[in-house]
Amino acid sequence: MKIQSALEKVIDRMKEKGMDLAVITNSSNIRYVTGFDMPAASGWMGDVSDGLPMAAAVVSASLGEVILAASDLYRNMVFRAGIMDGEFYRSFTHLEKNDPEENFAEAFRKILGKAGNGKDRPVIGIEPNDTTLAVAEQIKTAFPEASLENASQILRDCRYIKTLEDIRGLKEAARAADASQMRLYEISKTEGAYTELDIWYEVQKAASEAVGAPVPFTGELVTGARTGLSDYPLGPTTRKVEKGDISIMDISPRVNGYWGDCSNSVVFWAEPDEEQKQYFRAVLDAYQAGLEAIRPGARFNEVNRIMEEQYKKHGLAFCSYQGHQIGCSVNEKPRFTYVDDSVLEKNMVVCIEPQMYTGKAGKTGVRLERMLHVTGNGAVELNRFPWGL
Repeated sequence: MKIQSALEKVIDRMKEKGMDLAVITNSSNIRYVTGFDMPAASGWMGDVSDGLPMAAAVVSASLGEVILAASDLYRNMVFRAGIMDGEFYRSFTHLEKNDPEENFAEAFRKILGKAGNGKDRPVIGIEPNDTTLAVAEQIKTAFPEASLENASQILRDCRYIKTLEDIRGLKEAARAADASQMRLYEISKTEGAYTELDIWYEVQKAASEAVGAPVPFTGELVTGARTGLSDYPLGPTTRKVEKGDISIMDISPRVNGYWGDCSNSVVFWAEPDEEQKQYFRAVLDAYQAGLEAIRPGARFNEVNRIMEEQYKKHGLAFCSYQGHQIGCSVNEKPRFTYVDDSVLEKNMVVCIEPQMYTGKAGKTGVRLERMLHVTGNGAVELNRFPWGL
């Protein structure tokens, strides 16, 4: 049986829905269908582009291909992604007068014309939450009699089950996350003078060294009594880490357009106290119960309830949702909640992240999270870092 690529999945779904073209500007969806990893932040490149899409992709069902229009500031990045055919619009030049809006319009109309493949009244899919007026106006100019449909749902459906490329990419992101969590674990075992920011710099460096390139990075690191407050994000700050502090580090590194996501709790340079042990054991038991419950055919809310039972055994009350799917976006649907009855399927990649906090009355919080590949035999952990206690 041939395993479909992401683009093949999207085109097949478009044909099922009677959609001729799909216009994509969401960066995660562009990565999914083209392989081009748009920078997480465009910086000055976006400024000189006057807020125009730094890249827009049009999928043509009849041609069986995707065509990209991008700022010429991204030209070499696009070529490095293996995309040799497309249009580039000039965002900036200091040598002559320049109109980025007209340049974008011209490049975008060209790819619309190519992708339209001679159709006068195509059915065009757009992303309602991402399609800007500049994009919508050019669609209307190119195809005055086109009908518009929602392409976002098609992309969500296609990204629901991961391709082999997705799984490889997520494993690489998990490896970067492991390097960061391992560095946190090492620091927690050898006493030193650190602020939260000092540790944050160390774990970011570890992720980048593991990949061999700078890694975009988001998340939180909080230490001491503030871990008891479920108030994301509380750190890192300049707070000095003290002996006996518990911490939560929840990190999401982005590697080649795929996200990692994992959490751990460690105690710095001392044996954990009884409250720290109680909360850690409860959360670890919830994690283990969730890991064992994940299998094709199980429902997300069913796994959520199974994890909740472990808190009750430790005399604690459930306090948060407990995970999500992951891919080209860090927090994808479905999610482990009371109300999400979506079915787990083979080749999904999910994160479970049980967590528990004392609140203002205490000083302890614990959150444990790893990435899991759903196989025919259950869940396989993609992360390898050790738990902190």
